[in-house]
Amino acid sequence: MKKAILVTSISLLCIVLDSQAQFKPGTLMVGTTIGTSSFSSANSDYSYDDGAAKSTDTKTYAFSLGPQVGIFLTPNFVVGGTFSFSINNSKVNSTTDNTNSTVSGTSTNTTTSTVSLGPFMRYYFAGLPGKNWFYMQVNGAAGTGSGGNSSGTTYSSTTTGTTSGSVSNIMTWNAGGSLGMTHFFYKRIGMDIALGYTYSHTHNYDQNTTNTVTTATGKMTTSTNNYTLNTGTNGVTFGVGFHWFL
Repeated sequence: MKKAILVTSISLLCIVLDSQAQFKPGTLMVGTTIGTSSFSSANSDYSYDDGAAKSTDTKTYAFSLGPQVGIFLTPNFVVGGTFSFSINNSKVNSTTDNTNSTVSGTSTNTTTSTVSLGPFMRYYFAGLPGKNWFYMQVNGAAGTGSGGNSSGTTYSSTTTGTTSGSVSNIMTWNAGGSLGMTHFFYKRIGMDIALGYTYSHTHNYDQNTTNTVTTATGKMTTSTNNYTLNTGTNGVTFGVGFHWFL
């Protein structure tokens, strides 16, 4: 009896999937992601041998959009490419408890924009009544940026300061996967909603100028602090998009 029920259930599922199949090999999937956003947060604590302690809190936000084109190789499998424009914002707060019982810290905010191009693969694996199809997708991209800006503050027991700078020579790449659903308003027009994971790596050159004011005297000094930065970020993504199936 159980075996008969199992066979019947599988048969009905196959009938449902087959009856809703509307993709043929060679069908084009053309559309755009109107908002793929990601967020990540990290906390680090440092305990130095001399007794000093330092903690950092990093929050990274990203938003991207861009056109996407794919082609069905089978009734369920799509391969294609995405061109995207992204805006990235990173906020880093650092606090240090020094060995002389004083506290110092910094706060830095950096914003950059990049353009990237990369492939994706999507597999539709299940359909439900109401014109809803579930899919799995993996994707990657590489890109560059023309520049960005950074600003921040510093403080200690004897000084306060402000920092401003620019970001250049931006190179970035990312890879990730997602689980989503396409809801078809009409036979060939669908809206995607997806939740996933992504890892991104960014290389850039930062030029910074810091103006430091001594609290007791009010005297200001100016210094430069330039460096090359490599940042790896793990994050959760949420995406929405529209596609036409031609």
